[in-house]
Amino acid sequence: MKQMIVKMALPLLVVCLVFSAFSASARAASEEKHWERWIQRHAHPLDSSDASSKDLRFLKKALKGKRIVQLGETTHGAGEFNATKVRMIKYLHEELGYDVLAFESGFTDTNASYLNMDQLTSKSTMKKSIYPVWHTEDVVELFAYMKEQKEKGDPLILTGFDIQSMKNSFNDAANQWVNAVDPEKAELLSQSENDFSTLVTNSNTFDEFAQKKETLVKNYQELIKFAETHASELKAHLPKEPKAYDIFLHSLQLRIDVMETYMLEEMKEKLKDYSENIEDFTFYMRDRMMAEQFQWVAETLYPKKKIIVWGHNYHLRKQNTKMMMDWVALNGPNMGDYLPERLKKQTYTIGIYAYSGASLDSSDNKTVTPVTSPPPTGSLEALLKAADHPAVFVDVLHTKNKKGTSWMYTPRTALYWGFMEEQMILKEQYDGVIWLEHITPSVIIK
Repeated sequence: MKQMIVKMALPLLVVCLVFSAFSASARAASEEKHWERWIQRHAHPLDSSDASSKDLRFLKKALKGKRIVQLGETTHGAGEFNATKVRMIKYLHEELGYDVLAFESGFTDTNASYLNMDQLTSKSTMKKSIYPVWHTEDVVELFAYMKEQKEKGDPLILTGFDIQSMKNSFNDAANQWVNAVDPEKAELLSQSENDFSTLVTNSNTFDEFAQKKETLVKNYQELIKFAETHASELKAHLPKEPKAYDIFLHSLQLRIDVMETYMLEEMKEKLKDYSENIEDFTFYMRDRMMAEQFQWVAETLYPKKKIIVWGHNYHLRKQNTKMMMDWVALNGPNMGDYLPERLKKQTYTIGIYAYSGASLDSSDNKTVTPVTSPPPTGSLEALLKAADHPAVFVDVLHTKNKKGTSWMYTPRTALYWGFMEEQMILKEQYDGVIWLEHITPSVIIK
């Protein structure tokens, strides 16, 4: 009897399983059709050939009440990302009154270069201030625009928020300013800057690092005291910018902060003495310190100005700790996590992704990395193809959860650097998304 029941039940079970799978597949297909229809109706086409920038007018409504706009990118090395962002920045400055541009580049370098912009060409200002991955014709155009706006009396102010210093821009500029007041202090500054740049690489033991660090900290403290006691004389020789003296003082203090925190951990990693059992602890510390620098820029340096931020999606998205899977598979805190809530409320964050093409690997600015194409089914990149336009913007912040938009509220795959899968709920990470159908590797200029 039991065998007869089993024989009768098995075919029925198979039928149920098949029907269940078919039903789930049908529901998914139906759901995706709702998503595609919504995307077709609500995605804003971007038209780079439109000199009037009428296609960007939707930003006035999307950004209402937001003092800070963050422009991300899934890879640093794509020409179309650069061109799209440059075009948006000009519109934000001219039409919506955003007057500060903060780059994911060294605070000291970007500010020193901007203060000396009058003495430099656009190309030279770019190369002295931001990381080499953005040394492209599109970005030179942006720097030419900034120079032009400054000369017209409607400046788009350049600043940065990264702690990594990869140039001698601050050393060159600051030495010139200090030398006009006290040549001996200028020599101390120059030597300290040189020693700072090689502190970790030229230290072979932790004791050696600690001794060198202690000497350098005293040097920078002496320079800060000098700057405070000779403030009026220094201000007479600094560029005629309202914030020049504050930037100079903060740059000196930042050197101390970086040595006491970030470089301390760099040295431990060099000697394989890992903090908190995390091998790349400095990776997360960099984001924490970038958040601190940006907070200083937004609340102390330019508290009344509207700010545009240029950086990678990873740093700018709102809360990496809520990612279901990030590209390093640790879901550690990013810059967005570390920002205070009061700043987050003032911020509109835009992630930028691509459907196809290739970009540069920023480790050498030479290796070409292809985008996974076609992208995974149901991914952000695949879904936005339904817009049937080469470039679109989708507002996420002002969109409620319903049939056509549930893709923003449910787990979604998106590709880091165009090929590494990450999983997130879009609504938790971005306020808007830009999608480009095709990207090509940036052309780095010499």
